[in-house]
Amino acid sequence: MKAKQMEHPNKVYVNRKFNCSATQLFDWLIKPELIAQWFGPKDWSVENIQTDVKVGGQFSIELRRSDSRKFFLEGKYIEIKPPTNLVFSFHYIGLSPAPPDSMITIRFKQLAPNESQLFLTQEFESMPQDMATRTAAWQHMLETLGQLVQI
Repeated sequence: MKAKQMEHPNKVYVNRKFNCSATQLFDWLIKPELIAQWFGPKDWSVENIQTDVKVGGQFSIELRRSDSRKFFLEGKYIEIKPPTNLVFSFHYIGLSPAPPDSMITIRFKQLAPNESQLFLTQEFESMPQDMATRTAAWQHMLETLGQLVQI
């Protein structure tokens, strides 16, 4: 089930169906040991992840490539309503040029007992120079996640 996208100058929209419940899918987005298995752009892997999953809690994710390049993502949880809504801020550190800060809103919809749909919006403060890369990164990550939830 390929991820779908829409276009907007400051926003990435991606939605995708998954072969799992919305509750299971929500867990894949908040549990560090699960996030580490799918999160990150192509050719990057999670080196370290810390989460404090509560409204106002913060997270930090360190990503590394095989050539030892690394960058960090940090943010704060704004809304957590399992298994339907997850909203958090997103700040890139160590990328040059770094994309502008953004807010990520994820909505989950239960379609059937073992089928759900994820709707993701990443709204940037201003348009990133590499908007196509931002969209491609989310598509790659959600495709990876889709393969994992079927295991």
